Amino acid sequence: MIKNLLFDFGGVIIDADLPRAISEFEKLGLKNVANLLNLYTQNGFFLDLEEGNLSRKEFCQKISDNVGREVSDKEVESAWLSIVEKTPLFKLDFLEDLRIKGYNLFLLSNINPFVMDWARSSAFSEYGKPLNYYFDKMFCSYEMGVTKPSKEIFDRVIAEAPLLPEETLFIDDGSRNVEMGRKLGFHVYQPQNREDWRGVISDLLGTLSS
Repeated sequence: MIKNLLFDFGGVIIDADLPRAISEFEKLGLKNVANLLNLYTQNGFFLDLEEGNLSRKEFCQKISDNVGREVSDKEVESAWLSIVEKTPLFKLDFLEDLRIKGYNLFLLSNINPFVMDWARSSAFSEYGKPLNYYFDKMFCSYEMGVTKPSKEIFDRVIAEAPLLPEETLFIDDGSRNVEMGRKLGFHVYQPQNREDWRGVISDLLGTLSS
């Protein structure tokens, strides 16, 4: 019986445009961005940001040091938010329906404060409701000091939610994340970026609850 759904954010809740984000960071003067930024796990000081080892201010300073000029927080925030293609309202409606039906909803995301500060604001969607409105608890890598697919971050979610993996459907577009979830006993589904996964999840919930 499934009682909980554990969602990823980028590429699942929101549609992501990675090439546009890479282009925007390149416009700031940063080189080799494609080696630092992807949809699943970052590298270099981009990873340091997602793991909470750099603050917003420190990350902006890293960008400035790399491009040889002072880059503002606003410029960096704009580059990060360019990765958000759109927030599909039909997915938010579906999340609300799941909660009405009695499911516990959790978020587990490799994310940074630039994107999450926006997501936790009324600017997140046309509804004016922040992302945390739709979830019982949210687990963000930069606040936890660890990123997926580390076993540690899953163990902490299990303990802090709390939840049982065998009662939980984990939805993530990263293959390594999904594989770790499967190893830990979660039921898993790996959608594609921009996918309308409502029908698949509804079918899975029906199958797993029968």
